[in-house]
Amino acid sequence: MASSMEPAASQGGSRGSLWQRHTARPVAVALGVLAALAVWGVGELVFGVNVRQPAFGTGVPQDLTAGPVVVASVVAGLAAWLALAVLERLTRHARAAWVTLATLVLVVSLGAPLSGRGIDGESRLVLALLHLTVGTLLIILLARTSPPARSATPRNG
Repeated sequence: MASSMEPAASQGGSRGSLWQRHTARPVAVALGVLAALAVWGVGELVFGVNVRQPAFGTGVPQDLTAGPVVVASVVAGLAAWLALAVLERLTRHARAAWVTLATLVLVVSLGAPLSGRGIDGESRLVLALLHLTVGTLLIILLARTSPPARSATPRNG
């Protein structure tokens, strides 16, 4: 039995039950984590890049392992999900507002791998690809779970 908080059917109509809001959002977060691990793994294992995190302030660069990649991806995914859920409660234009906000956050997040000191260009490239891959995937998949804006006046036509 569906509760009043759950959608009765998929927002996309032809999409299967996987893309109902209550299952699609956790799947999107999980796919973001898997994509991040794939990018990191390809960089490390296929191309032999010793991916390092840049140093800021008085810190020193550190090797990037799978653990922090998973944690950062989960945190990013859950934050994106939360922001979308909050916007859906505040506005009829949640999808458009969220895509705009998420895109801005993604662009700003690129400042971290592109700044700092003590790492080579290969590490910067892998870090930027991690941000772009997870961010783009979350933006596309989570946006698909939010209904499009509804007009206050019906259209004739």
